[in-house]
Amino acid sequence: MLAITLALGLAVTLQDPVPAQDPPVAATPVEDIVVEGQRQAARERAVPYVREVLAPAMGSEVARWQTPLCAEVLNADPRVTEYMVRRLAEVGAGVGLQTGPRGCQPNVLIIMADDGPAMAREMVSTRREAFVTGASGTDRGPRQLEAFQTRADPVRWWHLSLPVDSFTGRPTVRLPGQPAANVDIDILHPSNTGSYGRSVVGSLQANTDRYDLQQVVIIVDVAAAGGTDLVALTDYVALVALSQIDPEAETAGYSTILNLFDPAAAPAPFLTDWDWAFLAGLYGDEALSSRGAGTIADVMARELTRPE
Repeated sequence: MLAITLALGLAVTLQDPVPAQDPPVAATPVEDIVVEGQRQAARERAVPYVREVLAPAMGSEVARWQTPLCAEVLNADPRVTEYMVRRLAEVGAGVGLQTGPRGCQPNVLIIMADDGPAMAREMVSTRREAFVTGASGTDRGPRQLEAFQTRADPVRWWHLSLPVDSFTGRPTVRLPGQPAANVDIDILHPSNTGSYGRSVVGSLQANTDRYDLQQVVIIVDVAAAGGTDLVALTDYVALVALSQIDPEAETAGYSTILNLFDPAAAPAPFLTDWDWAFLAGLYGDEALSSRGAGTIADVMARELTRPE
């Protein structure tokens, strides 16, 4: 069974009187300068973090959820299931994502397993199409798939993403079973791309790719995660469900829920301000129109230095 618990001086110095002086000249406000300095410092700290933790599919770029979230939790107490599904919906709503209706097809699958590696191996063996689509830019490749099955992590995850045309929503890579695109036509409008392809403007191909998350499988190892606080565990799962986090990322120097299972770091009891800023950067309008870590870091810095 998964043993999960719910975590519910002033010094005064006396000095000799100071001789009376002329009234001081009114100081020039420097608040804007201070805020700008804090924001720049936050950005300089955020850039390496974003580069460290984000791990998109091979040959792809950072993917985000565009479709409503639909979570399913297997092998857990109904109360745990209800809490985890509700919390994932809350975190998703916090960054502007919708939740699918009751009975929707799950795209976030959370599995409680007695043996995480064994469950991962069995799933990859019996449902390989759920982990490897055969299309380029959709997963992290065979080496990482092997690590997904063999690592001793308390929580492991595997994302599938898909490059799509931002105008049409159609895949821009050939999926298994699809015929070759018709390359003999002049593609002057998104509707001319057929079942897949990129939009072309004039005689130049425009990079209109958008990278969409399609599915994530998350396996919680019961033995390895036993005794973990449910609130913290659920927030950890929510973060890796919404973002392509590298399981090997070094995050001990940051205040993040990702340190939950790191004995060398102080664990956070729930998503931190840093985590929320990261998700805001990942799903913010600026980041959606850009592909760089710098843009995500810009939003993070703004969120972290926003006045209360």
